[in-house]
Amino acid sequence: MKRLIKILFSRYAVCALIILAELLGVLLVTLELSSYSIYLFILALAVDVLILFSVICLDENPEYKLTWLAVVLLLPIFGGLLYLIFYKRRMSKREAHLSLLIKERLSPESEDDTALAALGAASPYAAGKAMAILAEDPLAALYRGTEAEYFSSGESLFSSMLRDIAGAKRYIFLEYFIVAEGEMWRELLGALCAARARGVEVRLLYDDVGCIGTLPRTTGAELNSLGITHAVFGRVTPSVSAVHNNRDHRKICVIDGSVAYTGGVNIGDEYINRRVRFGHWRDGGIRLSGGAVEGLLRLFLAMWALATGRCEGAEPYLAGEGPVGDGGFYLPFGSGPYPMYKRQVGKRAIIDIVNQAREYVYVSTPYLVIDYDLTEALCGAARRGVDVRIITPAKADKRAVKVMTKSAYPYLISAGISIYEYTPGFIHEKLLVADDEYALVGTINLDYRSLVHHFEDAVWIYGSPVVVSAREEYMKTLSVSHKMTESEARLKPRERIVRALVRLFSPLL
Repeated sequence: MKRLIKILFSRYAVCALIILAELLGVLLVTLELSSYSIYLFILALAVDVLILFSVICLDENPEYKLTWLAVVLLLPIFGGLLYLIFYKRRMSKREAHLSLLIKERLSPESEDDTALAALGAASPYAAGKAMAILAEDPLAALYRGTEAEYFSSGESLFSSMLRDIAGAKRYIFLEYFIVAEGEMWRELLGALCAARARGVEVRLLYDDVGCIGTLPRTTGAELNSLGITHAVFGRVTPSVSAVHNNRDHRKICVIDGSVAYTGGVNIGDEYINRRVRFGHWRDGGIRLSGGAVEGLLRLFLAMWALATGRCEGAEPYLAGEGPVGDGGFYLPFGSGPYPMYKRQVGKRAIIDIVNQAREYVYVSTPYLVIDYDLTEALCGAARRGVDVRIITPAKADKRAVKVMTKSAYPYLISAGISIYEYTPGFIHEKLLVADDEYALVGTINLDYRSLVHHFEDAVWIYGSPVVVSAREEYMKTLSVSHKMTESEARLKPRERIVRALVRLFSPLL
């Protein structure tokens, strides 16, 4: 309730009201002009027809096209205007310009042909999939000489991160979608202040929308007084723009270029179960040490450049030689809006792993709002005899999304996929493991916003012992989860209506 009151009386509410007024003004002007002259009305309808043809010709997911066709047909004239304003799922002009500079300064100077050759010798299929990711993300590189540890709870990940922060000597870079006032934030802030006292550089980047109502207005001044450099990504402004959808959903911590963390854990008490909201909060993440840390460092510096306009090279922040490594191959990568990412990198990486799985594919995700491509990839794997299991939360943090998640169950179950719900509470872990060979760990949810609009990160892993560790932790989660039956997965009539509306318009949100 306190957070809701803060939001209602915040600049976010003011911006929302101004944006709503702008849209209403456009609607009224359009209707007035159309009624004023039959010629203007005919012209507007002609524009709608042209827009319908352009939607049909889009090189896009059919579900996205269907949504826009419905909007234009259901809202004559005004629907066409909405299309012209919102259809581009891309960065702002400023960010697009910065992305060119980021690619120039932060792209690896040369590919590690040795690592790629070694991966090709181990598995030509894996090498092909790695090359597909490398082709889509200009900042990505394949690394060996890396060691990894998988954490199956926010508590264990946070404890490990605090230990590494206590040993930091040069810098600590933090990037989170949510930073919330509470015990976790105050404990982290204390560790960062101790690091600053040792002369360690500290930077914090957080998302403006992600932190609606979670931080007091005085946070910026407090961080300045403590010597912590901070930046806010994607400040909400009172303007009608689809750019507001492009949130920084990444969770990255890089320390001295030698250690890095990523996964589902934000900075908030619920992530380490010091605040109970939806039962026990299950989360996951990974700690990297060695060569692959460079990949997450480049991703952080890229987002820092987008938020501040200051683009730096990664070389001053590299750690040099890392440990010998665990024999695995690591590929940290990012995904996000056009033109920085021309295609949906995260979605492509998931589908590639699923399509080549031979024995099993295990997935945990807080949301299961998947499109036709992902649905058919998972169902196709199950139909060819692959053991496909998906864990979702029993308790939802968003009702409409829970309905959408549940609505995916019947078709998936009928294809032979086992669906489980984490009965102790809410699972926020984003994990995919396959055949004891592949793993994908990061911030990517299986929903449209995460796969298309948000800036996300993940680590693609092949042939590392951490894959088996992640699978073992997954099985522990499975042991306290309930397997859904077809009868339990059936939707109530009211839920079917909600599903139809959310599914139709989800690509616009």
